[in-house]
Amino acid sequence: MRRVVTLVLALLCLTATVVSGAATATVAAAAPTAAAATSSAFDTRLGPGECRLTGRVYVPGRGCSRDRCVPGSVLWKFGTDAELCEQRGRKGDIWAQPVAKPRCERLGRVWLGQVNACASNPDRARTRMRGAAQCTDPRATYLNHDETEGSYDECLSPRKVRVWSRAARKEGTTLGRVALERGRANCSYRGGYVMVDGLCTLREGPPAEPGGVALIGDSVSWRAQDELAPREPDWVLDSKPGRRLDELGTRLDWLRAEHGEPDAVIVQLGTNHRRGYSEADFDATLATLPAEVPVMFLLPYRERTPGNASQVRATRTYAGWIAAAADQRPLTCLADWPSYAAKHKSRLVDGAHPRATAEEWYARYVVREWNSCSAQLGR
Repeated sequence: MRRVVTLVLALLCLTATVVSGAATATVAAAAPTAAAATSSAFDTRLGPGECRLTGRVYVPGRGCSRDRCVPGSVLWKFGTDAELCEQRGRKGDIWAQPVAKPRCERLGRVWLGQVNACASNPDRARTRMRGAAQCTDPRATYLNHDETEGSYDECLSPRKVRVWSRAARKEGTTLGRVALERGRANCSYRGGYVMVDGLCTLREGPPAEPGGVALIGDSVSWRAQDELAPREPDWVLDSKPGRRLDELGTRLDWLRAEHGEPDAVIVQLGTNHRRGYSEADFDATLATLPAEVPVMFLLPYRERTPGNASQVRATRTYAGWIAAAADQRPLTCLADWPSYAAKHKSRLVDGAHPRATAEEWYARYVVREWNSCSAQLGR
């Protein structure tokens, strides 16, 4: 009997301990500690409204979740300081697009500097929205286009909606079509087009703007584009996340259509792999640039991390192609970004991109290297 009583008492004590532990866990979840509030699982730079515009969940006291999306959306991009969600379904899209800050603002849309993206309407079935949070003016109407170059979504003032809707009815067409025909913001990024008598028209003759210095890059330069723009206001900054080395030719074509042959080119590409693209393809693209046009390549760099061996091999292969081409081409120099980045790994968020706090540092590096290259080439 004594043994039975002892066993019962032991079980009661164990039950009390479990219940007490569960209660403690519940309290801890309800009131997170200071350590939990600064967890890397949350981005404290974004407020509730900005967090929502990325499609992510905001948790009071912690911040914007890096891996949880609002109902109806799933994580589309998991890259520290650049996380974005995508709305589910055939008509769903990402919550923010890589539209450069000046253009995003000209389109009347909200620029999310924390993730370097322009707030977008993820519900593509809703082609028009009044009072959309994606617009800087709460009175504006958000109008869907294609979210492609020269056809980005835009926020229209009440006056433009009235005037252009009237024109659409008169011409038997849509508001969207009229907006693309008459909108300056989109026309200015449609290669080879200019505004003539209020309409976006294919330009006749050479471009009025000079070629200038053009930087063509991927997400590494994209993250610091905001910081580069005020430092070099005359540069043409043409970077985009995910851009590959094989896209260099099409970007040069766009530059020529929009600005004429560039005076000089800075190329920051090679961190993204393109299967089937060869060194001969790269050399052929580079040969389209006149020999008298100075070129600076920022050698690509990607640190080895678990699971990215193939990407690292591709990046090193591209770096070899670039170095070989620079050795043969006149007026060409190299910026040894891999050596510099390897010495400052703490400033890289994932072994490739500058941290949000290091974007200014990266911009200074690019400008410094270009100035050194120009002096070296006697320009």
